[in-house]
Amino acid sequence: MMVVLCLPFCCRFWKSEESTDIEKILLIEDKRAMRNMLTTALSEDGWQVTSVSTGEEALRKLESGSFDILLSDICLPGKIDGMDILRKSREFSHWTPVVLMTAFGTVHLAVEAMKEGARDFITKPFELDELLSLVRRYSHSAGADIVGKSQALLSAIKRSAKGAETDLNILVLGESGTGKELLARMIHRESSCSEGPFVPVNCAAIPLDLLESELFGAEKGAYTGADRTRPGRFELAQGGTIFLDEVGDLDGSLQGKLLRVLQEREYKRVGGTEMFHTNARVISASNRDLESETEEGRFRKDLFFRIGEFPVTLSPLREREEDIPELTEYFLKQSGCSDIEVTEEAMTKLKGYRWPGNVRQLRSIILRAAALSDDRVIDAGILEIDDVDPEEGLLEESARAARSREVEMIRKVLKETGGNRKKAAEILKVSYRTLLSRLKELEIK
Repeated sequence: MMVVLCLPFCCRFWKSEESTDIEKILLIEDKRAMRNMLTTALSEDGWQVTSVSTGEEALRKLESGSFDILLSDICLPGKIDGMDILRKSREFSHWTPVVLMTAFGTVHLAVEAMKEGARDFITKPFELDELLSLVRRYSHSAGADIVGKSQALLSAIKRSAKGAETDLNILVLGESGTGKELLARMIHRESSCSEGPFVPVNCAAIPLDLLESELFGAEKGAYTGADRTRPGRFELAQGGTIFLDEVGDLDGSLQGKLLRVLQEREYKRVGGTEMFHTNARVISASNRDLESETEEGRFRKDLFFRIGEFPVTLSPLREREEDIPELTEYFLKQSGCSDIEVTEEAMTKLKGYRWPGNVRQLRSIILRAAALSDDRVIDAGILEIDDVDPEEGLLEESARAARSREVEMIRKVLKETGGNRKKAAEILKVSYRTLLSRLKELEIK
């Protein structure tokens, strides 16, 4: 039996067992390579994708059929752009969510779009997982993504419901892949600012030299390439919630500026003198032990106390073994594979694994096993996870040693380049994005 966590959320987030239709998405993207890549990724994620390259084609598709979500670039060739699609889509279905893709230079258009009814936007360049996570939020089952019956999970949901009723800053703690953003969105929907926007910011995914302007906005001419005034995420979140994911990755300067925003509810755009005020609720999240980070001087203690007025912890999947059968069943149903049987041996193997990637990793393993299964059966042999190894401790020790060597090498190169990450990436012979990813994973400041 699948258990979808309800408590105060049940009436709003329950998905009927009979609701198994594949959901339809209309993708509007003029760049062929991007369009093909997104079409493939969305299809593999379970969507029925119709993709077009112009706004004119999109309107013809809207006239001839219905869609569960629209995903469109803002800037399109021809006379009809993403803003026009947003306005026109209201004529066909007022409730269909519209998500817009925008470059850094057109974020100001996204602000106008959200005022006119766009549900969300994502800034290019983005990680594919980030986009997939975003569109899943607006699927028919978006609110049912936290699944399980373990006491640890039930306690976290119940505590979150209590926190949602307050005006306190909420800090969601937990390892990567445990569902911190899903929980934050539930808190937002149950809070007094639920009618306002939910604006997520991945503090680890945005380069540090751009993060301040992303959070607080920038005036025209504030830096090279700033050809117009840009609002920040705090401005976009006015009247709603701003979600600061991986807040532990903020550097010391930004920690101080965020503290001022939380204390005084005011901020300045980069390069500006005008003081802006915010009423956005702040929900933060981190996969780090921020208390230890404060003791070691890497995170401000006063900021930790401010963002953590109401902490909530999501336990890792290895401590929620009883949730694995329900999650497995949910993922199979979500992908249209509800008729696939999971053998007892396979379930035992799933329960015995430590799941370093948590729920996100479990989903990938289950969907891959479903694709590989014969006769609609998942047995232990096709689960692509390692069995418990008696030498696991030695392997972990070796991995730690390799990690230590990599950290030492990266820090050495960064020191030689004066902290210039682009030059460091060239010396290390990796892409800039790969280096940023390793800096995050290895927690290198």
